[in-house]
Amino acid sequence: MKVIKKGRPQKGWSVKVKCTGSGNGMGGCGAELLVEQGDLYQTVSEHYDGSTDYYITFECIECGVETDIKEGIVPSSVRQKIAPSKSAWKKRKKDESL
Repeated sequence: MKVIKKGRPQKGWSVKVKCTGSGNGMGGCGAELLVEQGDLYQTVSEHYDGSTDYYITFECIECGVETDIKEGIVPSSVRQKIAPSKSAWKKRKKDESL
């Protein structure tokens, strides 16, 4: 095998997505982003009937709008390692920057 053009170093799972605000009632800025595993956290929607839906979400670094990633995009092996909440994700980011 030969390398024709070198790529970027792989640092875990990642996906290219657009900032749309999907699932969060706000329009995103349309930025194209490479969202990595460490950028994701879980959000929750509780309904009047007592049911609860869980989503995998990221916050755009350009505009700050949250976007939910469509079901089936994030592998189950990655889902298990995602921060359980936005506050836990923010704490992890803060701890990593120290």
